[in-house]
Amino acid sequence: MFSVGQKVVLVDDAWPESVKQIYVSLPVKDGVYVVRAVRVGVKVDELVMDMRRVLEPSILLIGLVNPCNNLGVEAGFAARRFRALEELKASAAAEQEKEAVV
Repeated sequence: MFSVGQKVVLVDDAWPESVKQIYVSLPVKDGVYVVRAVRVGVKVDELVMDMRRVLEPSILLIGLVNPCNNLGVEAGFAARRFRALEELKASAAAEQEKEAVV
């Protein structure tokens, strides 16, 4: 899980149409963002379509602000769509080392 202040990279920007209609600001694939809050969220596309509440880890990002629901809770982003910047850097370095050996 991520922590507040951690840098993350969006790796999955296949937003459902329901998300595109509700959100004002969406992150861009391969963009680097800073986490401003970590919490449990409700999966918006499931809630809108099926009225089921599917809980999953959610993050808010510095610089992106979206509308609040009726309870005053800002719409966040599924944490599964992101990877830690340090994790991606380590993977890239390992891949470069592997290629250098070959």
